[in-house]
Amino acid sequence: MPTSKRPLTRRRQQAFPRTVARVRLGLFAAALLTLGGCAQMPSSGKPAPASPAQTQLQQAVQASDPAGIARARLAMSQDLSGTERAEQQLLALETAIDAHDLQLARELYQQVDTQSLWPRINPRRAAIARGLGQWAEGDRSGAMRTIHRIPLPLEPNIEGRRLFLLGAMEAEAGDPLRAARYYHAANDLLPPKQREPNHARIWNLLLEIPTEQLRDAAANAGDSRFADWLDLALTYRQRPAGVEDWVTNHPDHPSVESGFVDMLDSAGSLESIRTPSQQGPVAVLLPHSKQYEGISQAIRQGIEYAAQNGALGGRELRFIDSGTGRLGVRAALEEAEAAGAAVVIGPLLKSQLPALGAIGPNGPLAIALNSPAPGESMPMGVVSFSLSPEQDAQAAARRMWAEGHRRVAIFSAGQQLGERTRDAFAEEFTLMGGDVVDRASFNPGQTDFSSELRNLLQVRDEAEDDGPFQPVIRNDLDAIFLAASGDELALITPQLDYFGAEELPRYGLGLAYSGNVDKRADGDKDKVKIPVAPMLLAGPAGPDHPMRPAYEQAQLAGSLPRLFAFGADAARVAGRIDALLQGGTVSGLTGELSLTPTGVIQRQPRWGQFRNGLLKPLPELGDTISSDMNSGSTDGTTGNVPTTGF
Repeated sequence: MPTSKRPLTRRRQQAFPRTVARVRLGLFAAALLTLGGCAQMPSSGKPAPASPAQTQLQQAVQASDPAGIARARLAMSQDLSGTERAEQQLLALETAIDAHDLQLARELYQQVDTQSLWPRINPRRAAIARGLGQWAEGDRSGAMRTIHRIPLPLEPNIEGRRLFLLGAMEAEAGDPLRAARYYHAANDLLPPKQREPNHARIWNLLLEIPTEQLRDAAANAGDSRFADWLDLALTYRQRPAGVEDWVTNHPDHPSVESGFVDMLDSAGSLESIRTPSQQGPVAVLLPHSKQYEGISQAIRQGIEYAAQNGALGGRELRFIDSGTGRLGVRAALEEAEAAGAAVVIGPLLKSQLPALGAIGPNGPLAIALNSPAPGESMPMGVVSFSLSPEQDAQAAARRMWAEGHRRVAIFSAGQQLGERTRDAFAEEFTLMGGDVVDRASFNPGQTDFSSELRNLLQVRDEAEDDGPFQPVIRNDLDAIFLAASGDELALITPQLDYFGAEELPRYGLGLAYSGNVDKRADGDKDKVKIPVAPMLLAGPAGPDHPMRPAYEQAQLAGSLPRLFAFGADAARVAGRIDALLQGGTVSGLTGELSLTPTGVIQRQPRWGQFRNGLLKPLPELGDTISSDMNSGSTDGTTGNVPTTGF
């Protein structure tokens, strides 16, 4: 049966928008030069030789690389002074914003030094840049106030930047509906080629909104075009087969005119994934810089181990330095294609993923070793494989539900990774019908969680006067989810016990375990259950574990066995892509691997629980439930428990 005819499961519907559109950032590089770049350089009767920064700018323009253009402008500013220097620095920031490379824009802001001169050039452009700077320094609320106070109306390019920044900050603040409105408002200000990636941003945000809120927003939307976006999202979520009728009834909608809506067929991503040719090497694109040396080495050794054990069918391996920027990965891709590569594994860095969109229709199969940044999409035809903490959080939600927990609390790190895993867990748990009763966060580097845990657990002391502390916690929780690193978990768990939560079931993330047997480091994580790569369970299990040879090889490779397993499984994915495209699975070192309709490799992990400093394997959910049924257990979890779907 063709993939396009298969009904979408709810999980697939939820997963789809993450990689639904081709994002290409190099769309308007040549036009950027007309905004005042090279034209402002001093001239004489005899042309001066190009400076290294000017050469860098020319190369970036030729490569249609906005990030390279922005960096080159900043480099050019170092040879200038006064308003000429200020103008180049402003243009560097604006180039990054226009390309929606906001991480780069914030990074570049930390390097500029002409802020006081910007109002002389243009006070409104200066206010946009000032707001970006406040955001870069961690003051998102102040940044939004600054940008909201800019007098309207604005020139279209300035207004587009204003809307991009507000949309991105609302998304970061956890309000996808407001963020989607800003991106929708920016749409008509964009060149036609930029609208498709902007539609992907709108779509990704709409699919984050709970159905009831989406329905209310559609009923009350004042903008008919935005209301149609909301209606499309509702149609896709509730009646995916009705999208074709929706298109017929909305022929003039921007999503239809740009062709974006054509990608909503669940087969679109899978059909664009190429089966690699029988000939040609496998090119592995990893950064060789000292900063990433340990990570790249562990992944490389995992790939080599899998290749030596037949995962790639004897194909030649070529390791190519991808650098750490856009130009580096473009050069690496050119080298891979010149070598006739059938498969490209990599790149590793999020910022480099859009470069994979440059691979032509007859190019190699690309298996990216990361997932797109929030709000971005993977280029069509690319397989995305990562050790996603969000997947771990979703797996934890399903495990908690399957084990009978219905009312839970979340305690998460108050930084981007903690927030992403918290949100992924909450969305999955509530989707199944669970209730997130309460949540709290802690600061990175924090060691004393007394205040946060007292409030979250509603601790009260029932000791008599002058008696020892006898804590009692709230009685409306079944379990707690701890979105924390290994070091953080080792500090939090004893404090949970101290405040009376010894019997409260606790679940965490796979990143809480390094993969190395270390009873001292893991001794304070008692009773926490985590999703874990099967290979990592071979350490505490002993020599009879079936993955013991791989585990021992990973130990010889260094201190990052989790990344060794990741590399080995990337090679397995490359070698078994045909089976995955047909809906099959691959048993890997990181879990049971399958391919979603959007081209994302989904991992079904195994489970372990910390006991006396060791991570002990737990039975699979099906085994647990079968045992409970045979023993007459009546905890209310049998019969309707979803035991699959990781």
